[in-house]
Amino acid sequence: MAILDKAKESLTGGCLCGAVRYVLDFPPGSSWPPDSHICQCTQCRKHTGSLMPPLITVNPSQLRWANESDNGKPPAALKEFSSSKGVYRSFCSSCGCSFTWRSEATPDEIEILIGSIDEKWLIGDRTEKISSESLTEPDNFEKALNAKDGALGREICTPMAGQMFVRNAIKGATDVRLGGKRFVEVSQKMLEIPD
Repeated sequence: MAILDKAKESLTGGCLCGAVRYVLDFPPGSSWPPDSHICQCTQCRKHTGSLMPPLITVNPSQLRWANESDNGKPPAALKEFSSSKGVYRSFCSSCGCSFTWRSEATPDEIEILIGSIDEKWLIGDRTEKISSESLTEPDNFEKALNAKDGALGREICTPMAGQMFVRNAIKGATDVRLGGKRFVEVSQKMLEIPD
């Protein structure tokens, strides 16, 4: 991992309705990119509605709730659900957006759902000056992807920390290898699927 540069001191995120906003701080000396992984466990799928939700792991001290009216405290719309003993998943009670996974067994870690990170960090400048029609012309889509300023999506989203619960992979849909090691499930043994 590289040492963080000043352009990546923090990332912002939030929900669809704006009731919950957060900042992820990466102080000097923090590792970049943050550990990211994909989970295919049934609970993550149910919590997010996604077959392969991507998450990043940070220390809870790096997460700040940013709604001005809440003075840095978790906003009133942020709720937690205990999905299993000692495991909590957060969401916005107004619009349903999913945010975090945390476990009492690992108090120095909190998982942030990457889809809740603001679009400007994931895809950068949307380059609205490029028309949708022009993107259908040969090579224009690839050029537009490469021209976006500020996009950190590849760094953040590549699951270099691994793919979890691949025992739940769906043949032809979620059995792809996206990066990192592949683990049968998450347990003390951390059984890895060989290459």
